[in-house]
Amino acid sequence: MNRLKTILVVLAMVLGGQLFAEGIDFKQISFEEALAKAQQENKLVFIDFYTEWCGPCKMMANNVFPNERVGNFYNREFINIQLDAEKEGKAAARKYGVNAYPTTVFINGKGEMVYKKVGYRDIAAAITMGKEAIAAVSNGYSMADLKAEYESKKNDERFLKLYIAKMIEYREEPYDAVEAWLKIQTEVKENDVDMMEYLFNHRKYLLVDGKAEEILRANYNEYFDIATSAEEKTLESMQATLVYNTRQVAYKTRDAKLMRAFITNWKELPGSAEKTDELKGYELNYCFLAKDADGYKQLATAYMDSMMSTKTLDQIRADDKATYDDYKATKYSPSIIGNKTLEKMAEGVEATAQKDAIVNIGSKYLKFTDNNKEYKQLLSWIDYGDQLIPSDSAMGKLRADVLRKMENTKTKK
Repeated sequence: MNRLKTILVVLAMVLGGQLFAEGIDFKQISFEEALAKAQQENKLVFIDFYTEWCGPCKMMANNVFPNERVGNFYNREFINIQLDAEKEGKAAARKYGVNAYPTTVFINGKGEMVYKKVGYRDIAAAITMGKEAIAAVSNGYSMADLKAEYESKKNDERFLKLYIAKMIEYREEPYDAVEAWLKIQTEVKENDVDMMEYLFNHRKYLLVDGKAEEILRANYNEYFDIATSAEEKTLESMQATLVYNTRQVAYKTRDAKLMRAFITNWKELPGSAEKTDELKGYELNYCFLAKDADGYKQLATAYMDSMMSTKTLDQIRADDKATYDDYKATKYSPSIIGNKTLEKMAEGVEATAQKDAIVNIGSKYLKFTDNNKEYKQLLSWIDYGDQLIPSDSAMGKLRADVLRKMENTKTKK
């Protein structure tokens, strides 16, 4: 019996030791606690950003992270944490530009990104990735190092090319760096096919009113002469690409100047003159980004008055029912997407669009509201929205926000 006990104890110790030795030890600590621990131990933080629905994330969790070699290396070199990018890790995911899964990020104790990879990695690639993150710190090519050097090296062609390549590799957006390189570069003639190909390859990062647009306009005919038929189509769409890139960056950075540049150039695009409602929306967003309270309130009131007076509620309901009936009879087929679309259309396509406009515009209008007349104006929009779609949660929240601000305004007086 004693011998049997001894065997069981030894076996338990061996198995227990193997269990503790295997796999990455993901700490059950917060992002902030991981940063503090990294500073204390002079290590990088390794973050596995995942989502519950991500198949490759589950494959790494089941097949890669439990591996003993991976665990031994990562546990020795890093502070390891996992963050659900749609839950507790949402803010961190936004900070590090995580928009695909799995994404693995290495950051230093200051919270600066050092290295980043997107997509599934097998065991060997996971270890290589960790080694590359360490090397990025030691050779000065970490993202944090490159960003720190950027302002002082905007006139260094070689540095800018490296910086742009690294940003693209880490799924960041080098709008400023590409523009800076185009302004100073000397290795490619602007009317040469190599420049055309560079602009095509980097078209996601080009904005209006800069060197990129200047090069395109000056050399458009030369490029068209040397372009293949596929490249001709790309060339024809380049101006629109730059315009909509500018809109995206304006919203992301909340830059009113960029928003105005977008609107000015958008008006020149073919077909934009007929899109009057879109223009009204863009002008509203410009006033909001520019913190032009009077301008925003004036435009918002005009927009809402026009929207609410174009059709009666009965006309909207009748049109929405006709749209629903047509979709169900001619386009609907039972499926997850089809069922979801039908469910949405049952709420009313136009009614939903108007409700969304009230919530979107109304929530921004509220930020500038400071008197009873404006509160009543806003509440009248909400009352109309409640008739469009009764008991809508977003509309209910907006009403609660308005009443809360009204009460706070009274209290202060």
